[in-house]
Amino acid sequence: VGAPPGRLTDWVIAPVRFNGFRGLTTTKGARVRSPKFSCFGHQWRLLIYPGGDSESSDGYVALFLQNVTEEAVKIEFNFIVKHPNGREDVSVGVDKVVKFSKGVGYDDFALRSTLLDYLVDGAMIVEVHMRTTNKPLHQSSSFV
Repeated sequence: VGAPPGRLTDWVIAPVRFNGFRGLTTTKGARVRSPKFSCFGHQWRLLIYPGGDSESSDGYVALFLQNVTEEAVKIEFNFIVKHPNGREDVSVGVDKVVKFSKGVGYDDFALRSTLLDYLVDGAMIVEVHMRTTNKPLHQSSSFV
């Protein structure tokens, strides 16, 4: 039903570092915002709740991708945290294009205790994989 969404762009990967992750507050509802980064002509940031947000299960980290540009955009995205020794990645995402007006994410991204084994020099590095049906205007490759 309806017109097909059109051809998707190649994946763009934006690595976002949360330095000193182990020391970030684990108070439920307390968030840390990444600096803004650009992709597909939009400004983005990650919001992480190291102790979870109000909807998170106990022990879980919440993670959200926020579109800080006024204009909405349709994207497909994944969050990936790679293990420094090559073990299995922590990965979640949507397998369809979703409209982003503000933010989308996961109340139960992963257990904090699991993520502590994924730190690189004390930082948790979240790779944000994004693609869109819109033609990319600007792509960044390095953040935070």
